[in-house]
Amino acid sequence: MWYGSATTPSNYLVLLVINGIKDTFNKKYTEGLVLDGDGIVRADVPFRRAESKYSVEQVGVTVEFYGGELNGVSYSDPATVKKYARRAQLGEIFELDRATLKSDGVFRSSPRGWFTFGHASFALLFFFGHIWHGARTLFRDVFAGIDPDLDAQVEFGAFQKLGDPTTRRQVV
Repeated sequence: MWYGSATTPSNYLVLLVINGIKDTFNKKYTEGLVLDGDGIVRADVPFRRAESKYSVEQVGVTVEFYGGELNGVSYSDPATVKKYARRAQLGEIFELDRATLKSDGVFRSSPRGWFTFGHASFALLFFFGHIWHGARTLFRDVFAGIDPDLDAQVEFGAFQKLGDPTTRRQVV
């Protein structure tokens, strides 16, 4: 059962396995916590079993499956409950057939995928480069550090084109 879905009842125990949490009140490390729908700790998976008040063994937590291959199956064995609680946090509760498709958990892409990714990356790079250089051209005086209030006194870029006969010449 996935916690947080639309069909999750609020009174079911929620398995949260968070490695290495330090309980600041009891000064102990807990390997995992089992919370109910209201956020109250009902069980934990401690590193030191002697300090645990809510261990899975003492409380008697059961895991029950709804849907899928194990629909309706319930386990109360503490080792099995801990196993499924840890796996629930990794996103893969069940053992899948890895041999048929030669799956090893690494996401790979085809040459076509890398081709598309490369072209999309360079397209974005060139697009933003054109935007940048267009802005530099339009706001050349701002990039040069010229105050916009000087427009009345100086026309920026009036004598900029060297060798162009249409450029005004400054009389010396």
